[in-house]
Amino acid sequence: MRPLLCFSIDVEEDMPNWRVQSPIRTHNAERLPALADLCASEGVRPTWLCTYPMVTEPRPRAIISALAKRSDGEIGTHLHPWNTPPYNGVASLAGDERKHAYYLRALGPDAFRAKLATLHTAIAECAGSAPTTFRAGRFGIDAATLAVLPEFGYRVDTSVTPLVRHDEDGGPDFRSAPQFPYRPSRRDVCAHGDLPLVELPLSIALTRALPRPLAQLYVRLPRRMRLRGLLSRDYLKLVDFAWLYPARFDLGLMQRVARTLAGAGNPLLHVFLHSSELVPGNSPYVRDGADVERCLEQLRGFFRFARAEFGAEPATLAEAATRVEPGLGARIATAPSAAERELLSGAESLEPPIRSRAESA
Repeated sequence: MRPLLCFSIDVEEDMPNWRVQSPIRTHNAERLPALADLCASEGVRPTWLCTYPMVTEPRPRAIISALAKRSDGEIGTHLHPWNTPPYNGVASLAGDERKHAYYLRALGPDAFRAKLATLHTAIAECAGSAPTTFRAGRFGIDAATLAVLPEFGYRVDTSVTPLVRHDEDGGPDFRSAPQFPYRPSRRDVCAHGDLPLVELPLSIALTRALPRPLAQLYVRLPRRMRLRGLLSRDYLKLVDFAWLYPARFDLGLMQRVARTLAGAGNPLLHVFLHSSELVPGNSPYVRDGADVERCLEQLRGFFRFARAEFGAEPATLAEAATRVEPGLGARIATAPSAAERELLSGAESLEPPIRSRAESA
């Protein structure tokens, strides 16, 4: 099977330095039509995952409505709990919840359900059809909130970032999550189970295949020891770690990650971007216009590489889920063996290579 080439965009308000802004600004929406044109020119079918301000403020709402009418992509949901009503307070937060970029897992299922109902309706009204693909803001999903999604007709979740932890400030730890598409558990978002959802994780991998215990040790290396840098292409040229994320990683590194994933038989190459990164100064990785152009050229370059090298087939996330769902039982992500648990037990935890606040606001 040729891998599927997916491109998901967190269509979100402007967040310079990943901080909540007041008043909310949505200037990056003006760049979305050009990005859609780039995708169309490369035959790629994007999935636009939208926050509440982007589908309720007049100008971005009009732009997203126009994207929906193009019929060459998918409109999905990206829930930022701090700017999605109702605002009933969060027990773990001091003061106004709208001032904190917090993880939605802090809400609990009932409060999450209320916010999701608001955003789900707003997106359906903007796009003309109900969304079926979901991503949590800051990737902050857990099993309890994940289980709410099917109540609203969601078929796909894409909140999991394999090999990465976000728990240094209350987020999830995805280091043990599968890198392949899977059906998640009702008890553990990182485990296979029977939820009526397809989890399509972001494509994150080492740049060479390692046995599972060694790969898990790599992502747990204490950062202060600087061993990752020593092992990287800059020094020993042994192994690197990257996302398919052109604002942050260069094309050569993304190509190496794609070869690792495709070589392991992964049916998905999942590229990721924030809409805010289309405007200089909205991300540590796009500080000026040259950075934006570099990001877009790397994006185009990766699309061409994936299609030329692997014959990758473009698909929206909903389309990809339909394609991979029949085979989900064929590959089960097992828990670490007793030997692996013993090996990993002495590995110190560390923050991810990309801090969670900088990965999905």
